[in-house]
Amino acid sequence: MQFIIKINLIILFYTFFSTNLFSKDLERVSLQLSWFSQFQFAGYYIAKEKGFYEDVGLDVNIKKFNFGVDVPNEVNIGKSNFGVGRETLLLDKSNGKHIVALYALFQASPLILLSLKDSNINKIKDFENKRIMTTRDDASEVSIKAMITSKNVDYSKMTFLKHTHNIMDLVNKKTDIISAYISKSPYLLNKMKIKYNIFYPKDYGFDMYSDFLFTNSKEIKNHEQRVIDFKNASLKGWQYAFSHIQETAKLIYNKYNEQHLTLEQLIFEAKKLKKLAYYNNETLGNIKLDKVQRIYDLYNVMGLTKKQINVSSFIYNNKYNLFTKGEKSYIKNRKEINICLNPNISLANNNGGKISLIFNDLIKLLEKNSGLDFNIINSTSYDKSFEKFKNKRCDILPTIYKSKLLKKEALFTDDYVNVPLVIATKENVAFISNINSLKNKKIGIVGDKHFVSFIKKYYPRLNIEKTKNLKEGLDKVVKNKLYAQIDTITRMSEEIQSNYLTKLKISGKLNKNLPLYFAIDKSDNFLLNILNKSIRYINDYDKQQILNKWISVLYKKSFDYSLIMKILLFFIIVFSIIMYRQRLLNKVNSVLKEKVDEKTKELTKLNESLEKRIKIEVENSREKDKLISQQVKMVAMGEMIENIAHQWRQPLSIISTTASGIELKKNADILTDEELLESMESINETAQHLSKTIEDFRNFYEPNKSIVEFNIIELYSKTYNIIKYKFESLKIKIIKNIENKYAIGLDSELVQVIINILNNAKDALELNDNLKEKLIFINIYMRNDYLNIIIKDNAGGIDENIIDRVFEPYFTTKHKSQGTGIGLYMTQDIVSKHMNGKLIVKNRRYLYNGIVYKGAQFKIKIPQMKK
Repeated sequence: MQFIIKINLIILFYTFFSTNLFSKDLERVSLQLSWFSQFQFAGYYIAKEKGFYEDVGLDVNIKKFNFGVDVPNEVNIGKSNFGVGRETLLLDKSNGKHIVALYALFQASPLILLSLKDSNINKIKDFENKRIMTTRDDASEVSIKAMITSKNVDYSKMTFLKHTHNIMDLVNKKTDIISAYISKSPYLLNKMKIKYNIFYPKDYGFDMYSDFLFTNSKEIKNHEQRVIDFKNASLKGWQYAFSHIQETAKLIYNKYNEQHLTLEQLIFEAKKLKKLAYYNNETLGNIKLDKVQRIYDLYNVMGLTKKQINVSSFIYNNKYNLFTKGEKSYIKNRKEINICLNPNISLANNNGGKISLIFNDLIKLLEKNSGLDFNIINSTSYDKSFEKFKNKRCDILPTIYKSKLLKKEALFTDDYVNVPLVIATKENVAFISNINSLKNKKIGIVGDKHFVSFIKKYYPRLNIEKTKNLKEGLDKVVKNKLYAQIDTITRMSEEIQSNYLTKLKISGKLNKNLPLYFAIDKSDNFLLNILNKSIRYINDYDKQQILNKWISVLYKKSFDYSLIMKILLFFIIVFSIIMYRQRLLNKVNSVLKEKVDEKTKELTKLNESLEKRIKIEVENSREKDKLISQQVKMVAMGEMIENIAHQWRQPLSIISTTASGIELKKNADILTDEELLESMESINETAQHLSKTIEDFRNFYEPNKSIVEFNIIELYSKTYNIIKYKFESLKIKIIKNIENKYAIGLDSELVQVIINILNNAKDALELNDNLKEKLIFINIYMRNDYLNIIIKDNAGGIDENIIDRVFEPYFTTKHKSQGTGIGLYMTQDIVSKHMNGKLIVKNRRYLYNGIVYKGAQFKIKIPQMKK
């Protein structure tokens, strides 16, 4: 018996000793939660309970939430190593806190607003003069503010109440609207069988990030490996939690449940949060710079940021490219990584058994960054490459499209390069500046199914014909069987320089570049993480250098020894000319004095006639200005005639139909006097409308040069009636804000100025195919005896390199067949010389309906004239 007791004591002592010894090897870190325990933090509980943190040498203290805890400040001053926070972290960053986001768990915020069905608050416009219960953070979240302000609701007309975190306050009418998480409060209302309305920012286009895992910059600087290990272990915990919802919910229910939530409630929350974590995204925790920039821009536009920040400093980007212990072990033990090529498309093409040099350069960079060795396996088709990948004979498959079939087998890296797509045509084809000009023409593309899907997705109007390979497509272009061929600039340049140098050329570029990814086996997470870190370590400059190296078309010719003889002959001729010139030099010197005297006499005569010549040049300059003015008028006449044609079609049709009806009834002897009078009145009214159209045209063509008093709204209406049919046909929406006041000046010339600027905006919008909505804003008002006109669009703005030249004569950003470059020149001339005003153009960013737009803004400021 004593022996057994001794053995038990030894085992107990050994267990205690080994546990304490092991715990000394673990680094203690803390994570501060942003709310009370629930499934919202399940990944961190799982990482702790399953030993994922211990696996990377961390002993994690998960700190409970209490009211009054300022999580960003806790992390900023180092009381906690890590924290969980919302999109308002950007405001904390702007306020000077040194915080850095490691990942964004939810790709769309779970934050919503709720109202009861019987409250008659069915749309956001109904929020005015209502009570809304929110926390301070909820009220300042840009997703909520942007959703409300996008519907022109005035914040000052709402009464904000302090949040009690009790959904019964909404049920008992203590508030009209309440902020809540979609993963929690709707469950409680459903259980009570209470009908409600959800106002979800995501449904209004504001799908903001939420639940960032973040740390401070000192933690990254001093313990970056620890930061990486904590991030990866946490993501591993989340992957497990979302894959084992029932098990995870039971863990929280039994161990982390100070809110006393039911198991059913936790499972409801889990399913909702899983959808948000993978919303429009396949990689858990993904965080994109452009989306964070959009969130910051919205805060900035709303005037909530205290100082400007570089948004990229908010996102941890592994710039030191440190690998985890597991990743380092993987690199050490993997001898070779096999890459199967797709011969039909992408940079990884196989030309005569040689790997494309640009792909080879990229692979060398990845080898250098990752420490892995890559082995290229050639294939005759994509299907064969995919079969090898599926059978695990290949570790990596380069691809351009994340197809459903491939998603079943693979995970995808970040895009490792974006390759420009270009259009090849015959030599006699003009430069293609607008892809819409190819609408009714046959365009060839290589018949790779992924490439075809990519082109059809972004350019659905193109008339596509598949070709077996690039060479077949270019042959068809030469034989006029195809108008053009589309492919990557690298492959196109290589093919043209080799076989079509005098027959074909690159005539244009598509707006959308071709992104290239690596597909990785789903089970190989280590390889995915290693490649992503290696890809991110390749900066944009290195990528562009590689592209530039192979983009230019080089002339490939075999060495010609006759070239040496030609060069020698050239030098002999040059030498002979120099010697002959030397002999003539003496003769030239002897007559030089005579020539100088002769020229002096000519110069004297020239000076005498200088005044006369200056007068002639001035007269020529005036004629040139008249010619430019006439050209502007002729352009305006062309547009006016087109607009008149639009306006006349329907009235002429009415007259024709009415007259035919009278004739038919007369012949049938059923025409009454009343019907005849009504028909005559209709014809007369229609004819009056046509007469008014002609009057508008005459007034514009022979403008009144006298200074008159005019109404601003009437002036705009006259202008809009001239151009409206063209703008309506292009689905361009004009948003106007015009004061009902009178001004004194040259009204007809002001109409011409406004038309020129509106037409310029129309042309810019017409060239931009990526806009969902084409908008022009015009604001006209009087201030301090100055007429102010501001016209802006959402076409993306003017290139900053040329914006200072847009008022030069004959300078145009359009193709020669589409623009003369005199419209804005004459507009500037009229405003400055005829009206003593100013015309300024700048690029501007602005907010409309919750969306940040960018476009050119023309501002005209004209002083009031005297009659």
